[in-house]
Amino acid sequence: MLSFLSKLFNPCSLLNTIIISLLFRYSSDDNYLKLPKLFHREPQEYDFIIVGAGSAGCVVANRLSENSEWKVLLLEEGKEEPLITGVPSYTTKLQKSKIDWNYHTQKDENACLIGNGCAWPSGKVMGGSSSINIMQYVRGNKEDFNTWAKLGNPGWSYDDVLSYFIKSENNKDPDIVNENPEYHGTKGYLSVERFPYVDPNSKILYEALQELGYKPTDINAKHQLGTMMIQTTSNNGSRASTNSAFIRPIRNHRSNLFIKTQVYVTKVLIDSKSKRAIGVEYAHSIHGPTRKVMAKKEVILSAGVVQSPKLLMLSGIGPSEQLEKHQINVIKNLSVGHNLHDHVTFVGLIGNVGKNLTNKPNCLRKIKDLYQYFSKQNGPLASIGVAGVAAFFQTSYEQTESTPDIQLVFLAIGDVLTYYEKFVLGPILLTPRSRGFIRLNDTEPIWGNPIINPRYFDDKMDMKRMIEGVRMSLKLFNTTVLKENGFELDKTPLQPCNKLEFNSDVYWDCVARQYTQTLYHTVGSCKMGPKEDTEAVVDAKLRVYGIDGLRVIDASIMPNVPRGNTNAATIMIGEKGSDMIIQNWTSK
Repeated sequence: MLSFLSKLFNPCSLLNTIIISLLFRYSSDDNYLKLPKLFHREPQEYDFIIVGAGSAGCVVANRLSENSEWKVLLLEEGKEEPLITGVPSYTTKLQKSKIDWNYHTQKDENACLIGNGCAWPSGKVMGGSSSINIMQYVRGNKEDFNTWAKLGNPGWSYDDVLSYFIKSENNKDPDIVNENPEYHGTKGYLSVERFPYVDPNSKILYEALQELGYKPTDINAKHQLGTMMIQTTSNNGSRASTNSAFIRPIRNHRSNLFIKTQVYVTKVLIDSKSKRAIGVEYAHSIHGPTRKVMAKKEVILSAGVVQSPKLLMLSGIGPSEQLEKHQINVIKNLSVGHNLHDHVTFVGLIGNVGKNLTNKPNCLRKIKDLYQYFSKQNGPLASIGVAGVAAFFQTSYEQTESTPDIQLVFLAIGDVLTYYEKFVLGPILLTPRSRGFIRLNDTEPIWGNPIINPRYFDDKMDMKRMIEGVRMSLKLFNTTVLKENGFELDKTPLQPCNKLEFNSDVYWDCVARQYTQTLYHTVGSCKMGPKEDTEAVVDAKLRVYGIDGLRVIDASIMPNVPRGNTNAATIMIGEKGSDMIIQNWTSK
């Protein structure tokens, strides 16, 4: 109440609050809702129906609609992408907002103990999670994709997928492209660059990492081990979501592409005799009427790691015991919702920046920064703060010479990424062994959020790697450059771990389990694998086993999570999946 009153009687603070509210309310895409009805005349039937306009779905919609003879329908539960998503430093304001699914994991005895489960951000908006993520462009290690192929997925080795990363990319940093031209593209839809504003503290952390021996490297080229001033999915200082990159440039120019927002798909329609997907059923609200729309060629699920398995199960495809529990007719018994895993980290390793390097501006400065951003698209808001630097390194448990098992990221503590006095050091476990699951909501399977249990730290090796990652991260505070600039480890013990010796292994074990956090690098719930793999849901061409005309194209198909932020790999999957569909239907 006092906070509200202080804003009410502080004109500057009130103006800032109003501006943020307006940025959430309006979208540069709102004009599409006002186009003449003739443009929105709907066919009776489409060639392809894509469910989910996220990191992969927008790519698929773009590529399939290149063929003017194909009618493509893209369905999205969320709204048009609001203006606020474009402002890089406002990323933290997007979580737990109206454009976030606001998932929450189940209570677990091994992790996420403070909140009786972890918040799981996921974009509920055009662009999906690419519209709310931290924008770091990290493809993963080449051995990740070689492993996919070795698991029985031909066509998914690094040599196979590299061309699809390059196909998407419009890399706007000449030094990166010139140094490794065989790894980067400059003609794709997706802009990749460094932000025009570099946070001063990220430069200091970058120097400290090099002092520890982590060599500067292009993490998306030959060598991933080392450190980098990170590239992001951004365009001239603004976020480049897959909506802004792949949909906005074509939306007003392809009359064969139809987009519906704020529609909730409740079922894939499957012909009982032919076992073929023939369309989908959707509604606009829980109490509204349902409608059926048909697909002549294929239905493609790009709804994400939570919604794609949910929709399969609602449609009769999934573990038979789960479907029978909800009186759902079993069409195909598959391990849908299994193999769920994630890059786990925790919030508890906290650093204080030097007294002369803190960035806590007054209200007028914030409004000035906002004006600078929207007038010139630069300044502090055209940045992700200390998240602009990252490192990849190995613990003693990693045996392969060229592969990291820890990614170290930094994140400012505050509601704007460039206004802060403290920051989190986040050692991220890149090679988790633990596996969880997704199941239908017990009481409301259709409209309720599914049961999500990632089972973090279920495998003891995951915690061993994490603690060694903490030890390696703490060495930063012994570097000359951090000491000279007044950076210090915050040694305030966190409850309820304060009864343990601070900085002991048991202390960090406790903190990691209490303050567990996802970076929403969730994958695996519709696993890609050979037919003999009992956990597999789709084959190497992303076709759902036993059902014709149905594919899953999103992060849920990943058999193992890549060593890096998953957005780039998900976009690659969208590119490769689209190409397989095009090849299939143009060869007939």
